[in-house]
Amino acid sequence: MKFRRDRRILTFMSVGLGVILIGILILKFIQSIAIIGLIFISSGLVGLMVGLRIASKPIDHFMEDERSVRIKDKAGYHAYGIMISVAAIMMFLKILKLSPSLIPSDDFFDGVLVIWVIGLYAFLTLKWYYNKTGE
Repeated sequence: MKFRRDRRILTFMSVGLGVILIGILILKFIQSIAIIGLIFISSGLVGLMVGLRIASKPIDHFMEDERSVRIKDKAGYHAYGIMISVAAIMMFLKILKLSPSLIPSDDFFDGVLVIWVIGLYAFLTLKWYYNKTGE
């Protein structure tokens, strides 16, 4: 198997190896936070495997055509509109105290998480829809 050896791949893989080395050093010398060392080692291994997988593909494999770029732009624009609409509806219901059961929590971060998840799924659904309809 032939691997690419350009600067971006080597930098990415050297960061993965560096994270593994930091995890080994933490694991060896600081036993009180050994779990952090294990997390560093596992994330470095995942980064190294991703780097090897990307290095095995030719550079033109990752180029996008105009149609897929246009679909992602359109889906992102409409998903942003959906997120803003959901946030506005949640704030409107909160201000008027019409239906507190529709509001997930009084905590701000729970509301932000719900809006983010709705936006993510809206983007994925719209991207799939625009890809199928050919727009």
